[in-house]
Amino acid sequence: MKHTIFILVAMLFLIIGTPRAEAQHCETQKGDSMWRIAKRYKIPFREILELNRHFPNPNLIHPNDDIQLPDGEHGQSTDQPNTSLGKEIAEQAGSTVQADEVLELVNQERAKQGLKALTLSDELTNVATIKAKDMRDKNYFDHTSPTYGSPFEMMRQFGVQYSSAGENIAAGQKTSQEVMNAWMNSSGHRANILNKDYEQLGVGYVQGGSYGTYWVQMFKK
Repeated sequence: MKHTIFILVAMLFLIIGTPRAEAQHCETQKGDSMWRIAKRYKIPFREILELNRHFPNPNLIHPNDDIQLPDGEHGQSTDQPNTSLGKEIAEQAGSTVQADEVLELVNQERAKQGLKALTLSDELTNVATIKAKDMRDKNYFDHTSPTYGSPFEMMRQFGVQYSSAGENIAAGQKTSQEVMNAWMNSSGHRANILNKDYEQLGVGYVQGGSYGTYWVQMFKK
């Protein structure tokens, strides 16, 4: 009888399986990005991107979006490459990290001049990223796109409303600090970064093409 009970219990265990940890989630806050969430929860950034591939652009998340987090205890956040991720996810990771870093560096420069900090705009970042990809894929380096026209025409095509706007572009720089140094050492680019009227910033960054990297800043009020 005891053997029969043991067999029944074993069969029931096999049918039900081992208990599975519930997936963890968090709700986004105003101004959040997946990069900021990764830093807040000390989770490797690329793990969050892999779990949330249903978001087509990790820069485009909104308050109260449901973000899935890895199961288990959260360790030290890291941004080391994960070769198991696809090219698209890796590119999104790089773009999102660079957008946050450039925003931080821009606001440091504005703070030195007593200017109000800019906020990162989802819609501008999306347009800036498309512009960076367009320059890479169409092999040009210019404010006027053969696909979308001027930066102002491009913004309007994507539904971006503004009272004033500007654009900075760069190519070949390997880090956010390097591209910011280049922009700050150019009077026209510096003027955009330190324009007291601008309120929002979008940052595009992609790898590849003739220059290796392409950077775009879009500003608006």
